[in-house]
Amino acid sequence: MKLLHTADIHFGSNSFGRIDPESGLNTRLLDFKRSFDFMVQRAIEENIDLFLFCGDAYRTADPTPTQQRTFAECLRPLSEHGIPIVMIVGNHDHPVSFGKASALDIYPYLQGDIQVFRRAGWSTIQTKAGPLQLIALPWPIRSMLLAREAFRKKSPTEIRAYIEQVYVELLEACLQEVDPALPTVLAAHLTVQGAEMAGSEQTSLIAHEPKFTVSQLARPPIDYVALGHIHRFQDRNEGHTPPVVYCGSIECISFKEWDQPKGFVLVDIDSGPNGKSTRYAYAETPYRRFVAVSVDARDELDPTRVILDAIEAQAIDDAVVRIRYRVGEANASLVDMDRLRGALSPAYAIAAIERIVDPIERERRTVVTRESSIEDAMRQYIAQHTHLSEIQDDLLERGLALENGLALNRQNHD
Repeated sequence: MKLLHTADIHFGSNSFGRIDPESGLNTRLLDFKRSFDFMVQRAIEENIDLFLFCGDAYRTADPTPTQQRTFAECLRPLSEHGIPIVMIVGNHDHPVSFGKASALDIYPYLQGDIQVFRRAGWSTIQTKAGPLQLIALPWPIRSMLLAREAFRKKSPTEIRAYIEQVYVELLEACLQEVDPALPTVLAAHLTVQGAEMAGSEQTSLIAHEPKFTVSQLARPPIDYVALGHIHRFQDRNEGHTPPVVYCGSIECISFKEWDQPKGFVLVDIDSGPNGKSTRYAYAETPYRRFVAVSVDARDELDPTRVILDAIEAQAIDDAVVRIRYRVGEANASLVDMDRLRGALSPAYAIAAIERIVDPIERERRTVVTRESSIEDAMRQYIAQHTHLSEIQDDLLERGLALENGLALNRQNHD
């Protein structure tokens, strides 16, 4: 049985985009559509049995009609080829307010075999390769709990612990009901302890989210754990069975993901005389590249040339590019911004040209007034010359001795 596992598409993430004159759409939306179309075409070519989407279709829970139309257009070829689609509701798909529809609730009403899991549970999905048992753990929705009087006075820590307990118990109940002989997949949108963040996730919120261990999810007879929510591709159970895989996002959501590949996962679950086995492969999409260029030009007589050389060393054509250069205060004015922007003209967009200036270390001057004593003046001088600190007491003693000697001489002279 072949599956395609994807998540975190985030239509509406339009940073660095502009209006396309031919379509009137944001060019970044078109980037996301291109990667989505590529993924769907690959699903058709691979003759997959199920298209599995593990949450976060849009940037927000209230997508625009254009974003919804584009998402539906991308899914249409799957329905036309009779490929079942399963969608798990993610945190970006679900509204904060209790009772409102999620951004995915419309899709079961569209043509084709589309199932959306808004609540945790399990179901048998009929595919051309036979039945697949799918256990769904969508984003745990706090608002559904908080609507109950018993939970309104509980602390965030207590609510988090309760959600973790409920999900673990619910998964255990599902595992008691499934047929261990059939292919079984756990699809979830949540955080696994130890997961490597892509950088664009709201880490301040993730720190307070329910978290689950690999051992709580990688339970027999599950053959594959398909995860969404974290944008970096990774197998949290690498080398062991079953795979516990975050497929990552299909496009860079922000510049914090500039150095990470983007794509989806193709999964193959085999059932043979010796039992079941699972293989998977990561496939990259034609995502828009983000390029970061960092240059240290503090000691350069021609910092512009050094920065230009660093730009030329990178493949910036059609990429979103960020330049970050460091200069000293003395040569900061020597950087020719017009030449830098000219060198960046092949780029799709300039995210930023950031300058870090190291100030000149200036000697602090000793301030001595008529009211200052010899001791005060000497202490200030020694404080500005750290190499004298070890002999400070001797210097002060001798300085004060000289001052006393001069005073006695004046008295004798008078």
